[in-house]
Amino acid sequence: RMQRGHIFVGAMEISQQISAGVALLGDEATFDDGAFDALVKATFRNACGEDAKGKKQAMQPLSEIKELSDVDAVAVKSAHAALTTFVYEAAKTDVPASQILSALEDARLPEARVKTIMALFERCKSILRKVLSRNRMPFPQLLGADWRLDKTMRSRTVDQVSEPVYILSLRLKDPVKGERVVQISCNHSELSDLYARVKSATARVERLVRPRKSK
Repeated sequence: RMQRGHIFVGAMEISQQISAGVALLGDEATFDDGAFDALVKATFRNACGEDAKGKKQAMQPLSEIKELSDVDAVAVKSAHAALTTFVYEAAKTDVPASQILSALEDARLPEARVKTIMALFERCKSILRKVLSRNRMPFPQLLGADWRLDKTMRSRTVDQVSEPVYILSLRLKDPVKGERVVQISCNHSELSDLYARVKSATARVERLVRPRKSK
């Protein structure tokens, strides 16, 4: 499912840019089998930062991988960044393997390459989730919200147009800064877009929580 430049695979949200970067890994003219294997293994190693026993692993600079020395540097960086984001998103949302498989197949990767990525992901998934939970930043808690309608005048050469402006006041409790108020001003179109995004996010959270309640 696509929405505003993003692709949704189950609970995963992947931008079209990330999808295009992952698709580069299926381009056998750019990445032969040796280059593909080297890049994918380095990506998972760097994303994990440690092995299964929790021992730290040094980052592997892509420029030092001989199998990638003849590959276009821009393609290497794009594919590496895209796959890193992809595996983090898959680990964070904890989606079923079938949905990850579907996303890789949609990116038109050859079957053998899909299997390679899936095998590495299953092997590294628990480490990735541990890394993500350890590095996760605490989000502010929303305590309340108020709004008021204002108007602004936009001057034109012939007349003036009165345009409604909405002022939103969000009361937040920040783990670091304590309670604070954040104000946002927006027009009707921007407010409608914000409402649609919040509604979509709420629906996604409900889908994630509902199976747990049924157990």
